[in-house]
Amino acid sequence: MSSFLTPFVVDLLSGALPLFGGGLTNAQTNGNLNFSSWQNLPEFLPGGPYSHGSPWGSLQYQPDIINEPLPDTGVTRYYNFDVAPGKLSPDGYEKDMLLINGQFPGPLIEANWGDWVEVTVTNSLESVAEGTSIHWHGLRQYQTQFADGVPGLVQCPIAPGSSFTYRFRADHVGSSWYHSHYSAQLSSGLIGPIVFYGPRSQPYDIDLGPVLLNDWFHPYYEPLVETVMGNSTGFAHFTFSDNNLINGKMDYDCTLVTDGTPCVSNAGVSKFRFQPGKDHLLRVVNTGSAGLQFFTIDEHELEVITNDFIPIKSYKTNSLTLGVGQRSDVIVRGKRGVDAQRPYWIRSNLSVSCALPHQPYGLAALYYDDDDFAANKTPSSTPQPLIDIEMSCQNEPLNHTVPVTRIPATAADKVVTIQVINTVNATGHHIYLLNNQTGRVNYNDPILRLANEGNFSYPMDPDWNILDTGNSSVVRLVWENQKFDPADPNFFNLTFAHPLHLHGHDYQVLSFGPGEWDGTIVNAANPIRRDTVILPPNGHVVMQFTTDNPGIWPVHCHVAWHVSAGFLMNVMERPHEIDQQQNIEEIMAQTCNAWDAWSEKNVVDQIDSGLRRVMRGRELGSS
Repeated sequence: MSSFLTPFVVDLLSGALPLFGGGLTNAQTNGNLNFSSWQNLPEFLPGGPYSHGSPWGSLQYQPDIINEPLPDTGVTRYYNFDVAPGKLSPDGYEKDMLLINGQFPGPLIEANWGDWVEVTVTNSLESVAEGTSIHWHGLRQYQTQFADGVPGLVQCPIAPGSSFTYRFRADHVGSSWYHSHYSAQLSSGLIGPIVFYGPRSQPYDIDLGPVLLNDWFHPYYEPLVETVMGNSTGFAHFTFSDNNLINGKMDYDCTLVTDGTPCVSNAGVSKFRFQPGKDHLLRVVNTGSAGLQFFTIDEHELEVITNDFIPIKSYKTNSLTLGVGQRSDVIVRGKRGVDAQRPYWIRSNLSVSCALPHQPYGLAALYYDDDDFAANKTPSSTPQPLIDIEMSCQNEPLNHTVPVTRIPATAADKVVTIQVINTVNATGHHIYLLNNQTGRVNYNDPILRLANEGNFSYPMDPDWNILDTGNSSVVRLVWENQKFDPADPNFFNLTFAHPLHLHGHDYQVLSFGPGEWDGTIVNAANPIRRDTVILPPNGHVVMQFTTDNPGIWPVHCHVAWHVSAGFLMNVMERPHEIDQQQNIEEIMAQTCNAWDAWSEKNVVDQIDSGLRRVMRGRELGSS
């Protein structure tokens, strides 16, 4: 811990930041982003069949009830995303980024429960010669899997100079995010928030909108992936984050910059305005690349009401734990009297035992007084006790989180144990093995396209790492993260925490903890459901899902470079129903025809989860 205590970090801990706030304009730090549009969100958006009341009428939101129809609002929400390179300074350090509509983070997507959403994504990355794609995290994508945004699985990458329109339903209520699923592009800025309005599981007064937390890396994403995928040893193999942002802002100690890059130490932090005595909803999302976050508000208590999209029986806490991809909606009661006459720090601390941060502390400012807000008054509030130094790398105990909608854990008719091994291959490059198989895809031949053609002769390529659920109704995956290769002389005898994300499902979490699973199911009558959960180091996670969503769904670690290193398995679910979905080939052709034409004339320098291409796109090169 002592290695982090530079004078700048001491100032962060004490609240004595002499350079707090306002050194750069919003255009310099976050581009075209208008943060006021994220705060004080409405109860619902206008439009729909109801002239009075909510767009969903009398329907009550019951997540995971498969046969309950979504409300037919008759409304489509339209968005246009232009993905282009740019330079911004979110923490004062100017860096090359990838931006959506010239802003970071990207635009807020809003819809009512049951609405259709159409997002047209244009790839304007000709100058950097990169494909792209966008994944909408946590959506079931029932009968719209071709809109899930995973290249090599449900689409080809969107080629430079071309566009693709994603169309999907707002099939949950709550908070999420979107991000590029092309290599580790999300680390260079391709992220943004999602809010789906619907019936509330708990009352509150003010919706303050998204609070995005992300570890921040100053290098462009490609050298970060090359570091992890390279054949170096020791700490030269690891990536260290440079900072920690809240809603795309934070200060940085520019005296650490030695390469001449423009940098301003008091770039400014995000600001939130509270009202005395009111209940405020904060939609907290870990949109980072690798780091486990601990979110707190000085001298304020958090009431947690959802995890991922799932409403839970609320509980109160001082600290919120979020792995990459996880979300929690929390209600925070505003102070009264003299306590509502001063500002407070909002903090997010990267774990120093489950991640590799150079500077783990993120700050935002909470104001009650308009004059304090306008003057960027520096808070002097008391932080919550830090628990990250000795805390195990896992989520809160499972018995703390009980879903509002009760769904018991039934017996599984297919159980698969997956052993996670971090090793080095024959060429000296670092990879992950899942049951002795690494996961990769072919950007020019998406697996869904082949399945739609009725080609079920899996595994056609073992690198696709297909798990066929067959005729099973309930599948249980037992993950063991305590295996290593003792014969590897370059291997560190340690394991990492892995936020496990399964696309297309809200799965039940039956157990997690140290060592191997002993067979005990926590809260079997109503286990927690999530779409992302932390697999702890030297431990296990047991997840279970119902095979009610035909398609091919990836399950992977959400640490950007871990999936690059092969931490990927693809669940093939009800394969003989995949080819019954309409228009798959027509939709797939929209990206694949353009990508095939582009990759025939360009070398795709892709060293990770998409196989390296050569000049003729259909010919496989070395990975």
